[in-house]
Amino acid sequence: MTNKTPIKNFYKIDVYLVLCHTVLLALSFALWKIYPHIQTKPDMSGLFFMIISVLGGIIGLIVLAVSLPRLDRTLRHPILYKLFFAFIYWISSSVILVCVGISKFFFNNPLVLIVFIVIFFSSLYLSIIRVADMRKKDWLILIGILAAFIVIFFLPKL
Repeated sequence: MTNKTPIKNFYKIDVYLVLCHTVLLALSFALWKIYPHIQTKPDMSGLFFMIISVLGGIIGLIVLAVSLPRLDRTLRHPILYKLFFAFIYWISSSVILVCVGISKFFFNNPLVLIVFIVIFFSSLYLSIIRVADMRKKDWLILIGILAAFIVIFFLPKL
């Protein structure tokens, strides 16, 4: 009976995060259905959503590559399950990004980028990074890689 307790505590946050993602998916879908953006001319918003989703997925894979090996290996297949949950969080965050981004209130608004970042990366932090045994060197690697992506993304703007 004591062997089941760590497993329940290990995946408890994932149950809450899946529930939160489900509620956010329903709310964003309702926002899109109730207040749709009526397209008057062709635009490039689909390309914007695709680029943001793919870049977020790449950064998420880098975060997973650094943090997944630091998970507790006494449990059965934690890396596989956490990778599966991270994939679910990425897909649902991308769908939320698209549904919120094509609503009347957020169309062509860069705030949808912040919505994606907050939902996806907070889910990764709460699910994986918080329970991983991260060393100082791992944090420096993560900060360096994320800073490099930010510099590469915003350097052409300067």
